[in-house]
Amino acid sequence: MPKNPQAGEAWPKLKKPEQIGFLLKSLQHTLRQTLDQALRKQGVELSFAHLSALFGLHADPGITGAQLARRAMVSAQTMSSALRGLETDGYIQRRPHPHSRRADSWWLTSAGRDELVRARRVGSAVFATMLGDLSTAECAAFEDCLHRCITALGGDTPAAVTAPRHRAGKPRWSRATAAGRAS
Repeated sequence: MPKNPQAGEAWPKLKKPEQIGFLLKSLQHTLRQTLDQALRKQGVELSFAHLSALFGLHADPGITGAQLARRAMVSAQTMSSALRGLETDGYIQRRPHPHSRRADSWWLTSAGRDELVRARRVGSAVFATMLGDLSTAECAAFEDCLHRCITALGGDTPAAVTAPRHRAGKPRWSRATAAGRAS
């Protein structure tokens, strides 16, 4: 509810394109808060940057910190801090980069893989809840719309999002799927 009772509505009156942008930002913020809460509740002490780094290293072992930052859409400083914390916790290890003397390459340790598995279980349940009221066709259409919007603005869909595309007829997210992954 708005803090100003004379405002009349909980959401500001916006034109359709503005409203969609506002809703997307609200979804991103709410999803991140919900995921952070769920991770903490399950004892997974990872920030979004930490989680992004672990996902990136799982998908592309040996990647540099700068590449991870770009893929995770965080600043180089944020990623550098996350990498130092993950290294201290024993989730990743640094090795010399094979093609650059100035860069390090990063690798998941077995502890990092285990923590990523735990985080993915939590994330799957959150995503299943978020998409639970949508049909398989609606999920596919929503994903397609998001890809097209990103492309229209000249952006690239992150590789981690486009990797395995869903198959027609099989739901990408369902409560049953998430429950099976969480056990």
